[in-house]
Amino acid sequence: METVHILFEWLDAFLITPYRWPNNPLVGMGLGTILLALWAVLVGDATHALVYRVNRHQLEHDAEKTLYYHDQSIKAKGSGDESSYKEINRLANESFGKSYFLLIATGMASLWPAFLAAAWLNLRFGQLDFQLPSWIGGFNFSFVAPFVVLYILIRLLWGKAKKQLFRFKGVAE
Repeated sequence: METVHILFEWLDAFLITPYRWPNNPLVGMGLGTILLALWAVLVGDATHALVYRVNRHQLEHDAEKTLYYHDQSIKAKGSGDESSYKEINRLANESFGKSYFLLIATGMASLWPAFLAAAWLNLRFGQLDFQLPSWIGGFNFSFVAPFVVLYILIRLLWGKAKKQLFRFKGVAE
């Protein structure tokens, strides 16, 4: 338990630093939240690339297996062998489901830093609320709301920029 406590203290010290750079707290909030969202996107992308590389051969194997079973089921259907068609088609569906959920899980690997950052924001600044002016609606929102907007914006921009900058070969898009 002590190790987890030390890890959270280090993480807190790392994440809060950009919020404290400017003297103006509003500028610090903006800069810190932008850098936190950027960190979440970059770490998530790196995690996704790592998980994809680890599972790449399995994903390729499952895709080949699915295509093989699909082709075999079409041949069985064409020859009029309905029972073979149904059995091979069941195998194709099973193989497709396995590869589909592995691909989804691989993609989800990119999201964990965003959830960690949102949880940290809530722990650090959860007691703070911001109220919009009444002419905009006047509702309150927390520190997490601007983070989510910035995270989505930075993720979209990074998706376009990385294609131009790095040409990440071998990473599924």
